Amino acid sequence: MRRLFYILMILLLNGCIPCDTVIIENGPLPDSALRFVPYQNGKIYKFRHSKGLVINFDTYRETREEWTHCAECCSYEYHYEVNSTRLTPNYPIFDFYFEISNRDTSYFECYTTIGKYGFYIPTADFQLDYFEKVDSLIIDSVTYKDVFKLNSDYGSYYDKDSIYADSLYYNYEYGILKILMSNGESYEIVK
Repeated sequence: MRRLFYILMILLLNGCIPCDTVIIENGPLPDSALRFVPYQNGKIYKFRHSKGLVINFDTYRETREEWTHCAECCSYEYHYEVNSTRLTPNYPIFDFYFEISNRDTSYFECYTTIGKYGFYIPTADFQLDYFEKVDSLIIDSVTYKDVFKLNSDYGSYYDKDSIYADSLYYNYEYGILKILMSNGESYEIVK
């Protein structure tokens, strides 16, 4: 009886019997995934504030390898790639930051943050909770097709009185088309 008790205690303290790490290799991020974030490294993109100020954003884009570990009973290590893009303004406002990865092989994980608020960019049909299909949007007499309206993941842990990016209009060809701020102001793409 005492021996059984010791065996159970060892199992409880250790969690389970150690096993070999299983490495799951997702491979490189395919070029087809990069189409969800159309910004080019080194290029300047322009956005106009609703009061007329045009702001230039410099673009930096890179791909890196990453891995995650899942260690419940046996260890799983996932190897995958992440492509990140940062648009940095020449005026003191928020950056745009994008990440897309192949961490999950059933779809590409893609999101953007504007300042401290995030938006999920749909890459699969089942992600309907994250967007509203707008179809088209007209900005400065230019019609943009296949547009999504993305809603912020604004959380209660942020200051409710702060100004933040509430929603944005996005398509895969041009990226961010329009940003609606919580105070009613907006930013629109300049072509």
